[in-house]
Amino acid sequence: MLKELQDIGLSEKEAKVYLAALEIGRATADQLAKQAKIVRSTTYVQIESLMQKGLMSTYEEGKKTYFSPESPEYLKRIFDLKKREFEAREKELNDFLPDLVRKFEGAGERPVVRFFSGKEGITAMREEVLGLKKGEEYLIIFSRDSLAHIYSQKELDDFSDKRAKRGIKSRYIYTREGGKSTSEVPADTARRYISPERLPMQSDIFVYRNSVAIMALKGPIFGIVVESKEVADSFRAMFSVLWDVAEE
Repeated sequence: MLKELQDIGLSEKEAKVYLAALEIGRATADQLAKQAKIVRSTTYVQIESLMQKGLMSTYEEGKKTYFSPESPEYLKRIFDLKKREFEAREKELNDFLPDLVRKFEGAGERPVVRFFSGKEGITAMREEVLGLKKGEEYLIIFSRDSLAHIYSQKELDDFSDKRAKRGIKSRYIYTREGGKSTSEVPADTARRYISPERLPMQSDIFVYRNSVAIMALKGPIFGIVVESKEVADSFRAMFSVLWDVAEE
């Protein structure tokens, strides 16, 4: 019940004192503190707050002061009050939200940067391109040797098959210690080779739509995705320069 009382607006200590009062009925502050398992000085603060909320009352008998819980039905009144306060704040938000949106839109495009780690993380990054539409193209620059440290040939083939079945195009520039690959080029794919001496790559770079994904494949495995048209266009320009000097 402690969590439920907090959910409707009581603090943790208020909830503890109120539950203690419900359990033992009329009680002194010392008795409530013991039952609620909180210090006596704190108990007085919580009692005062509960009285202001209409959940406790007090009276004196002889030389002692006693406190009694009021009916839990009063909790509904607290909930209704919180609800009215929330509705009032929601109205205030709706009133000035258009001004905030205009300020946000007037500030121009904001790049989004997302971080991923581990093999599962970079696999999720790579598979984002599988969400492209049929006929869309993405660009890749990578080291076959570095990629082989992370993925088996079957995993790489499965990825290529998924891409091909979706009709997504790709162009890639690769490096490889053993020279050019003699493997068959998958459907809707164009590739070119640059020697690792000319292009020492330790990462995998994807460029698609307005995003650039960069994956570190040696050492700690991690990656970032930058969502920015300007950044994506810059990487496309870099890719075009490399494409022109790469070997078919």
